[in-house]
Amino acid sequence: MDAHSPVSLFFRRLCTVTALAMIAYHFYFIVRLPYEPSINAIIHLGFAFCVLLLAELSARVRPVEILCLIISVAVTCYFFHEYDVILDDPTYPPTMALVAGIGSALVAFYLTYRVFGYIFPVIAVLGIIYMYFGSALPGALKAPSMDVMRMITLLASDVTSPWGLYGSLLILSANYLFLFIIFGTMLEAFGGLKFIMCIGNWAARYFRSGAASLSIFSSALLGSITGSTVANITVTGTFTIPLMKRTNYTPEQAAAIETAASCGGQILPPVMGATVFVMSGFTGIPYISIVKASIVAALIYFAQLLIYAELNARKRNILPMKGEPVDIRAMLLSAPVFVIPLALLLILLFAGLSLMKTIFWCIISVVAIGVVCNFFQKEKLKWGAVIESTVRGAVSGSQIAVVLALIGVAVACVEVTGIGMRLGTFLVSLSMNNLFVLMVLTAFTAVILGIGLPSPAAYIICATILSPAMVKMGVPLLQAHLFPLYYALFSHLTPPVGIGLMVACKMADSDYMKSAVEAMKAAFPSFFLPFLFVYAPGVLLLDKTAAADAMQVCAAVVFFFALAIAMNRYFACRASLGVMGLILCGFVTEGVYLADPSRPVLMLAAGIVCTVAAVALNIVQARRLPPQTA
Repeated sequence: MDAHSPVSLFFRRLCTVTALAMIAYHFYFIVRLPYEPSINAIIHLGFAFCVLLLAELSARVRPVEILCLIISVAVTCYFFHEYDVILDDPTYPPTMALVAGIGSALVAFYLTYRVFGYIFPVIAVLGIIYMYFGSALPGALKAPSMDVMRMITLLASDVTSPWGLYGSLLILSANYLFLFIIFGTMLEAFGGLKFIMCIGNWAARYFRSGAASLSIFSSALLGSITGSTVANITVTGTFTIPLMKRTNYTPEQAAAIETAASCGGQILPPVMGATVFVMSGFTGIPYISIVKASIVAALIYFAQLLIYAELNARKRNILPMKGEPVDIRAMLLSAPVFVIPLALLLILLFAGLSLMKTIFWCIISVVAIGVVCNFFQKEKLKWGAVIESTVRGAVSGSQIAVVLALIGVAVACVEVTGIGMRLGTFLVSLSMNNLFVLMVLTAFTAVILGIGLPSPAAYIICATILSPAMVKMGVPLLQAHLFPLYYALFSHLTPPVGIGLMVACKMADSDYMKSAVEAMKAAFPSFFLPFLFVYAPGVLLLDKTAAADAMQVCAAVVFFFALAIAMNRYFACRASLGVMGLILCGFVTEGVYLADPSRPVLMLAAGIVCTVAAVALNIVQARRLPPQTA
């Protein structure tokens, strides 16, 4: 059916109304707290089902989606209206609750397949199969015996269980994640994106990498609040990728830089794509502790990415952007919309306000400040675009809700059968109790598990399956959770899937495999970064003293700087063998120091001296060459 037909238009308008009603309901829940979290999760998932199904129906009307819509409304109404009756029923759960649970699970499977593909439904199905037939398996693979009724109860019908479709992951989505995604889209809708672009434009005028630095700065700031690499690429890549191509970057380099920068936005505090709040709720580690530990590592990631862009700009003789001057007035007027809500977020959390109410007041502040700033701006807000952006945020939040609900099913299978602990034991034994081997295995597994998933979902899977194995080997809890998260996010830019890179390649009209090679060049140094979390905790500001933290951060900066020069064989000009020898000496020396920071500080100093000497020698060589040769 035509997307512009009266029927499609009806469903599109109904989707808009439902999405806005979903947001209004969440605001009402925060202000009044009329229900317990489990009931809130039921309503949240019901809204998410309806929003996504109406979005699908507005593009193309399919009978299966109309059927799913009817099931979604019926199941949500049943669980909401009969909640107390279900809990008081001595035959808990009653037969009708089992039927409703099956219906809700089928809708979750269908929508997850439509939005994210077949990978997660297949994982959930394999978990269910193992849960049922695992009792017949021998040895360590043997699972507890379980009948069908008990399985349905645990996986879909028990609306009070911490596991399953309506478990703690869905509650996280209902209480925090959905609101943070709305917060991000509100920032974009009310002009926060203008400030991000002004900052990027300002930086691009002072770096040789020009348009690439614009991409890195804007994607970092926007990516921190969007929670999605793909969403970030589609917003910032629309203008940064064509601009990079016009300033002499190859299409493959443009796609790679945009993807790597957008991916890195998910690890940049204070929001970290909302994953930080999931991690805090999952581990019990305070939000502030996670942010404090993550900030230096995130800055190192973007610093090495900027070095890659700068070195390529020098090799291709790209000059800083000298186009239209940055509109200081526009930047100052748009700054409050971005800066004040983020500052308010930190202030309220430090003050001890609950996370739900903190997000609520941050959203209110965005709207209020955006409306006030609108009176002084030349380009006025378009309320139709604001509503469209808000609805888009509700759709994104609904996608996260549905996939987390289905992940809840997979997590229930892991927890109930005990396969998670056995998998951890298997990984430890496979590594022969060698921590480095275990970390390599964890990194590869995390890349596979993170394929195609938004950062909160990728984190939950890794935290459930991989982090316990690292904790078992003595890795502290925070490092054990940050380590696999980074590699799960790297799956967005690595073959064979690299879903973020695929989107960027389409926008850049570039070859996928060549772009993948460039993306690996851009981000490859960062593949070492999570290993430093364990071996050199000072990178996370977690060592015993501030001096130890400072030395390890210094060593890490020199390590990545030397590695970038070595990979490109270029700084001021093409590096000679002598320069390469010195730079490799600096890289290896700092790497050895970081592997065991208890080694003498002279090793740190030696690495710095070798690197500085290599850079100085390369600059001298460049000055002796004709300008066109350098």
